[in-house]
Amino acid sequence: MPTEAFASPAAGADEAGVSMPLAAVTAATTNPSWYWYATRGLGITALIVLTGAVVLGIVTSLRWSGEGTPGFVAADVHRNLSLLAIFLLVAHVVTTVLDPYAHISLRDVVIPVGAAYRPVWLGLGVASAEILVAVAASSLLRDRIGPRPWRLIHWAAYASWPLAVVHSLGTGSDAQAAWMIAVVGWCLAAVLIALFYRLRRGALATLPIRFAAAAGIALLLAVGVGWAFSGPLALGWAAKAGTPANLVAAGRRAVHPGPGGFSDPLAGLMVRDRSGYTQISMRDMVDTELTISIRSPNTTETLPVVTIARAARIICTVPATATITLYAVCRTTRLTITIDGPSSVLKSGGPITGQLVTSGPLN
Repeated sequence: MPTEAFASPAAGADEAGVSMPLAAVTAATTNPSWYWYATRGLGITALIVLTGAVVLGIVTSLRWSGEGTPGFVAADVHRNLSLLAIFLLVAHVVTTVLDPYAHISLRDVVIPVGAAYRPVWLGLGVASAEILVAVAASSLLRDRIGPRPWRLIHWAAYASWPLAVVHSLGTGSDAQAAWMIAVVGWCLAAVLIALFYRLRRGALATLPIRFAAAAGIALLLAVGVGWAFSGPLALGWAAKAGTPANLVAAGRRAVHPGPGGFSDPLAGLMVRDRSGYTQISMRDMVDTELTISIRSPNTTETLPVVTIARAARIICTVPATATITLYAVCRTTRLTITIDGPSSVLKSGGPITGQLVTSGPLN
């Protein structure tokens, strides 16, 4: 492609005319569905809020109140946090069903067995959600069912929290992220501290019961930590967890393993405005998570700018030498990008193809 294809726009040229169309193309080709982000964010937020509700539920059982804070305030906050957790849970379920990635159906979020996507860990999340819904329903019907059945059902709410934690690690795509480990660790610490204060107080006659409860909690904690490190925090968890084979294959990034380079075909779209300002967005047709964006230099630059990205993560943004092809260096990897298409497309814009040749991997 001639150098003029990426010439700087004339002074005062309107670049917005191509920025928006190309932004739409780039978003469509590099980013997952926004439902994917929404369901992840809502899920972890629901876990945090549920943790707060559990902690307040434990401390209010001790008739706790802070200095200048009546006990009913803590009880009201506990109730409101529980309602907020249910609201977030409903939003999490809705966005999960709408997200096209895992193809989770309405049936999968109602029946806790038999899902195609990570069935065990998704089922635990469904069970946790149904427990919370049952607790909320019993609270609305408390006057009709009586205090004792209500209390028994309400105690079941504490089982929903560990199920939610296991679901978050077992099903979530961020289980190995440092921030996710930190969030789960802080939630776990908050609940354990509340349980410690709860179990250390009580009549002497209840000491054997409290000791047995502490031993049971310690055992569950040891089993849970062992499972986390051998499961969600270990390599290969996606396949072990029951992710469909096609999704596991799609999620693999090492399409070109090893230190050697590769040569892959490209396909994408060129957009040009009346001033000649050019933007290109292309996807690697073999390593489909790899995308390439090229734009003309702005008024302070002399060379076209190439951005290499994998999924939503930018690998590098570097200037390129433009002759018949574009030459650039991304970190330590040399790139050669050839763009092909009818002369009419190269002049005015439209669908294009190309070839990417590298001297090494792009990770």
